[in-house]
Parts: sequence; C-alpha cells; structure tokens
Amino acid sequence: PDRFQLTFPLRTNYMYAKVKKSLPEMYAFSVCMWMKSNASPGMGTPFSYAVPGQANELVLIEWGNNPMEILINDKVRPWGAGRVPGWGRPAWGTPAPTTLTHRPQVAKLPFVINDGKWHHICVTWTTRDGVWEAYQDGTQTGSGENLAPYHPIKPQGVLVLGQEQVR
Repeated sequence: PDRFQLTFPLRTNYMYAKVKKSLPEMYAFSVCMWMKSNASPGMGTPFSYAVPGQANELVLIEWGNNPMEILINDKVRPWGAGRVPGWGRPAWGTPAPTTLTHRPQVAKLPFVINDGKWHHICVTWTTRDGVWEAYQDGTQTGSGENLAPYHPIKPQGVLVLGQEQVR
C-alpha cells in the first residue's frame, strides 16, 4: 500500500505526480481518496485534469480560506488576476456568466479536512443534469445539480496529482 501513497510536505510548483494512463470520455465519475492536511489557508490542488484547449476540465482545489471546490470545464481568470496571498498562483473562482444559458461549473464541497487527521473523501458526478454528491468519512456532506450538465469529461488529457496543471 505504501507504493501508492503520495506525500507533498511543502506547497511548491515542482512536487507533483503525473498519471501516464489516458482517461476515456466520461459521462459520470466517482473520485475517492484519503487525505491528511493541516494546511492553512487552503491545501491547494489534490488533482487537476486538463485536455487540449481546457486547463480545467476537472479540478479539485482548496485555496485561501475558501471551501474545497470541484471544477468541471471551468474557465479561469487571466494569469495574475486575484492572486492567492503567499502563493503567486491565480485565485480560482466561478467565472462571470457570458450567456443567458450559463450553468455553474463549480461546486463548493463541504469538507473539513485540514485538522491533521486522515479523512476519506469522495465526489460523484453525472453529466445528466450535472448531479453531484460529496462524502466525507462515509457520510454524505453535500449534493447539488447543474454542475456542468450534459458536458462529458473529454478524453486523452493529462491528470496531475498534487497541484494545478504544470505550465
């Protein structure tokens, strides 16, 4: 089991793991992991998945004093806009609507995991109506809909564990 444990003792731009296997197109997913953190503020980006033309196809992130979020097909602010103090990284957030048909691409996840203890977290999502659920330590802590509804997760991307996509 220790072979699959990743430890990121410092918040840096060079400590990460890149998954070599490509992902298929997905219409639903469940992401589960064990996490332990005492980071304050925010623990960073446990994983990010990018495809050509979209750096934030699927991202799990916690920055500053904000709750953990899952982003799907999310557009980011321009580099340098709204930096997170002490990070030198952009502050990620819900983009401004650009059309009348805009749907939320970000779900705030009600996890409490920066207490220095191990926690098992899971997020499930389906493209049908953008329904999502969040679980911490076996208990459902949140749910919602309209998270990137009817948007399949694109295939052949790059999955990075431990930080945002490497620029």
